Amino acid sequence: MNYANFEVEDFAQDPSFRNYCLGTNETDSGFWSQWCTDNPDKRQEVEQAKQLVLLLSGGHSELQLQQDKILFQSISNQYTEEEPVNYADENDQMEVPVRHINRIWWVAASIIVLLVPLYLWYLQNEQTEISPYELAKTSKPGERKSFQLPDGSTVKLNAGSTIDIDAGFNTHNREVTLQGEAFFDVTHDSSKPFIIHTHSMDIRVLGTVFNVKAYPEDKITETSLLEGAVEITMKNDKREKIILKPNQKIILPVIAPVEKQETQTAAVEQAPFVITSLSYNKTDSSLTEISWTENRLVLNDNSFEEVAAILERWYDVDIVFRDDAVKQFRYTATFDQKTIDQVLKALQLSRHFEYSRNGDDIIISNK
Repeated sequence: MNYANFEVEDFAQDPSFRNYCLGTNETDSGFWSQWCTDNPDKRQEVEQAKQLVLLLSGGHSELQLQQDKILFQSISNQYTEEEPVNYADENDQMEVPVRHINRIWWVAASIIVLLVPLYLWYLQNEQTEISPYELAKTSKPGERKSFQLPDGSTVKLNAGSTIDIDAGFNTHNREVTLQGEAFFDVTHDSSKPFIIHTHSMDIRVLGTVFNVKAYPEDKITETSLLEGAVEITMKNDKREKIILKPNQKIILPVIAPVEKQETQTAAVEQAPFVITSLSYNKTDSSLTEISWTENRLVLNDNSFEEVAAILERWYDVDIVFRDDAVKQFRYTATFDQKTIDQVLKALQLSRHFEYSRNGDDIIISNK
């Protein structure tokens, strides 16, 4: 069925959509949750239809919802010229003209849709927090996630990453905290700037497309801008604001931990950052910085130690080096849909090393 053409009343009348709203069927709930994520342009109609179903049901069961509809039907017969509804014994089926139900359902829908804004205003003034969104999203090693935030912004979360969503998101602010890597396509809202907090920098935007890589264990933090503009504020110097333009990225060495700053103040304050252009894959001109969003593993003059950290997140494995010299090997390569063994064997063709594997544990040596 092509749900993309559905309007509010169509959603509200669909049995599987009502199951999703009322939480009475796990399969329907899973389907509609994914459908809503994949069709953000229908968000307004879906939300109105969901409010409609919930208000009509009064939190009741599907059976009670059907009884409410029949009650609407019986009332409507007093004002129509159609044949009245014939109520049979409760053990027999009732013949209810479909056009009656559709008509009364739509009348009820129209009324309640008008009441929804008042209902939401009442909830807001009662300081009741209603949010269908989780306060955190986590992508485990070996997996990636895509989802939509309450303001319509979309996020792709890379492996081994966590994004914490502020409790007042899209109500009082639009702030999130990121550990790991994420690709953002932010909906424009000049009244509520979108702010991403990381361990070494804060990124402030109004509406734009960009990528942030901020794994706490990595030696650098990166923000890559594709469209729009972003303002970067360093954690160690909030006075300095850096504005990125499209096709630029900022690379910042990770600052010293808080407990060490007393003895390393000078080094922290002078930590250099670099602004450079985005890099493109020579084979197909794709952007290296966001290749992971297309499930492409791209290495761009990375040391083997850096490659190992990437592979650990990408394939959910643990890599141990038995030889420090091997850590310094450098690689540039692109892998599409390859296994961890295929990647390691390809790397061996460039620089010699040995590896042994026991399940998810990999040992790399020079012999």
